Amino acid sequence: MTSAKQITLLLVTLIFSGTASAAFTDGNELQRWMVQDETQGGNYFQSGLFRGYIGGVVDVGDGILFCIPTGVTRGQYVAVVAKYIKAHPEKWNQDASALVVNAMTKAFPCPKN
Repeated sequence: MTSAKQITLLLVTLIFSGTASAAFTDGNELQRWMVQDETQGGNYFQSGLFRGYIGGVVDVGDGILFCIPTGVTRGQYVAVVAKYIKAHPEKWNQDASALVVNAMTKAFPCPKN
């Protein structure tokens, strides 16, 4: 019988297997949303898109692709992704979901069994 985690992992793999041109959202758009999130009085809709997009990827990938420790807040993992995006402008042409996963995997790798 297939477990929910196996199905989720399959869906995540299918999502990440597409080309950058097939992405709904790329890193350039994620970076624009991030700027609005960090701007006092910025565009609240785009700020919400930034935080919501990250939250969606984290909901799907946590415990499978990366492992967020207990007590880490939404604000912390949003800050981790923002820091990664700022540090890697050469990757902004990639899928936004891949950038979020890369940032989270680097910051919160799953323990080796």
